[in-house]
Amino acid sequence: MTKIPARTIDFFDRQVTQLMIERYGFNDMEAIRSFLKSETYKMLIDPELEIYKLSPRIVFDMWESERVTGNPRNSQYLRSDEDE
Repeated sequence: MTKIPARTIDFFDRQVTQLMIERYGFNDMEAIRSFLKSETYKMLIDPELEIYKLSPRIVFDMWESERVTGNPRNSQYLRSDEDE
């Protein structure tokens, strides 16, 4: 099984939590806790999903979609618009 380098995970942790702080006014601990406990984070660290190949802004959008709808897969970058 492929393992995602710790350096990559750290990069996403820093980038996504900074976006959370800027948008929602979280403090550092609130942001990192919210991110680490999220389904989005579980998806990020799953090497089979290859979420780590996406932009941190897309990962933030996934987290935000999870916050609003309960599911990170509702992100505009992941959902399928086949029904339209």
